[in-house]
Amino acid sequence: MKQNKVINNWASFLFIALVLISIRLITALFIDLYYNQSMKGFNYQWISSCIWLLILIKILITPEILYGYNALNKKINENKKTDLVLNEIWKIAPNISLNNSQHSILKEKIDKNILTYIDHIEQLSFEYEIFRDSKMTLTDFSNKLNIPKSHISYIFKYHSTISFSEYKKVIRIHDAIKHIELNYLKNNTLDSLSKKVGFTSYNPFFTSFKEISGVSPLEYYKMVKVEFNE
Repeated sequence: MKQNKVINNWASFLFIALVLISIRLITALFIDLYYNQSMKGFNYQWISSCIWLLILIKILITPEILYGYNALNKKINENKKTDLVLNEIWKIAPNISLNNSQHSILKEKIDKNILTYIDHIEQLSFEYEIFRDSKMTLTDFSNKLNIPKSHISYIFKYHSTISFSEYKKVIRIHDAIKHIELNYLKNNTLDSLSKKVGFTSYNPFFTSFKEISGVSPLEYYKMVKVEFNE
């Protein structure tokens, strides 16, 4: 609606500009034909020049008229997405075709502000606290974000390469890595660490840690200890 309003305003603006220039041209022709007197060359050409200069300036300061809001926001989001911590899992501008009418409605609401949504998701995620609850659900997460659950579901369906369940594992492993780097294991066990970051037991923690980091929790701890000693 906002984009259509801009286009309508521009249509009116250009129409008025063209009417003014046309009036100037018709006046010049009328004087030439009926009074056999020219308008003294180009003495009034500056009027047309000023009108077109204003149009050019307006175009330069409102690029949405050239690109459209959707294309402009997409480009801005693409340039900013590298600021995201989990940049590799997010699809800022996916090429998707929606058959679901509800998802089509959500697309209109979400896609143009997708970077803002993802920023909120990451900010809350890397506070870690909510993910340390092993029973945390998508509903809990959406309530904490104060964003409708349908919006979060849409984002993980179309703007993420992983599901919300997998996302929880990623955040919990990031949390575990941070604890290891803060020397948590000096006085605590790996089983204690797994439960602290939100896993119900050590086995899924071990599997997820190795899958995401490429090494086992113990191997990572040994690597960190070497760095501490250095």
